[in-house]
Amino acid sequence: MVRSIPLPPLLSAAPAEAPEEGASLSLPGMDSAWWGLELWQWAGLGVLVVGAWLLGRGLEWLVMRVVDRATALTKSGWDDQLAASARGPLRYLLFVVLVATGLWALKLPPSAKQLVELAARSVGLCAMAWFLLRFVKLAARFVEQTVAREEQGGNVGRARGLRTQLAVLRRVIEVAVVLISASLLLLQFEAVRNVGVSLLASAGIAGLFIGLAAQKSISTLLAGIQLSITQPIRIGDTVIVENEWGWVEEITLTYVVVKVWDLRRLVIPMGHFLEKPFQNWSKVSPDIMGTAELYVDFRTDVPAVRAELKRVLEHESRGLWDGKVHALQVTDLSERTMKLRALVSASDAGKAFELRCIVREKLMAFLREQPHGLPMVRTEASLAESGNEPVTVRPASNVLASMPGE
Repeated sequence: MVRSIPLPPLLSAAPAEAPEEGASLSLPGMDSAWWGLELWQWAGLGVLVVGAWLLGRGLEWLVMRVVDRATALTKSGWDDQLAASARGPLRYLLFVVLVATGLWALKLPPSAKQLVELAARSVGLCAMAWFLLRFVKLAARFVEQTVAREEQGGNVGRARGLRTQLAVLRRVIEVAVVLISASLLLLQFEAVRNVGVSLLASAGIAGLFIGLAAQKSISTLLAGIQLSITQPIRIGDTVIVENEWGWVEEITLTYVVVKVWDLRRLVIPMGHFLEKPFQNWSKVSPDIMGTAELYVDFRTDVPAVRAELKRVLEHESRGLWDGKVHALQVTDLSERTMKLRALVSASDAGKAFELRCIVREKLMAFLREQPHGLPMVRTEASLAESGNEPVTVRPASNVLASMPGE
């Protein structure tokens, strides 16, 4: 019979299992995770973001140099505005593309990967909105410069119409870009999307009250769009509204700013120009005719005054007369005076006003030098016994006609 001899505790313990081939040795701190990401993943994400930003700037510089050389070969100015608008937003778009491309190498958890992709899409949407807003601004400036050159060339009506449409449509496009971009940003979040669906489901009664409350604002907005299409007024037009004479300085979606002749600004709601009559002196053309009325004596030499008017317009009008229309007519007779009307033309209302003042001044100086230019007040007295002739005096003499011997 064989007795079993008990072994010592160290010898009785089972030997430790050898590490499997290919297993990595874990060091202190290497297995720690922060927000679900390992330390090497955080480091890789930082390197990816910084590298994508630097590489995006470099690619933008290279692309813009090529684009600038290509646009220099063309005569159109639109490609220049497009290239200028892309300078800046392009680096963010390239950054988003590079970050999205490099995410696969990091092997991020689904939640972290989804968060990074959400941030990248948000940056891309903001970059696109920035690009569109810059393009609209630069394109509007380019069109305004082109319109200014056309206005100097003489096509004033078409130039003002384009400026008016551009001013209104630019604001509409900017508001639309901001609203669409904000909506796309909010729709990326599930919580906001659910809230939006709930609001849409319960928006029936609320929409009715909001529509009633905003009825005037909506009608004003629609009136602004209608005015930009029909164009009863345009930027730069000369108008008379609310008994004020001035120029249309600014047109917005809700109101019109009229610069009055004495540099005051008259702010008028948009609906006023669609509901009430007003005068537009430059609807078809800024050319306008003005009158200067004079009261003269019955014995005034009208042909001489007519010749003086022509001389004044040709030599003393300071370039205000456009050379198209000039006339002098007897328009009225009273028991004491004769009324002459001088008709002159100018290229716009401001020049016409100054020209009328010059005509009045020069013709009045001419009439003072004539023996029968200014009107005279006649008083007649007759005596059956003496048979004297009527006596004539000027108003300035303050002498009453009297009989001889008084």
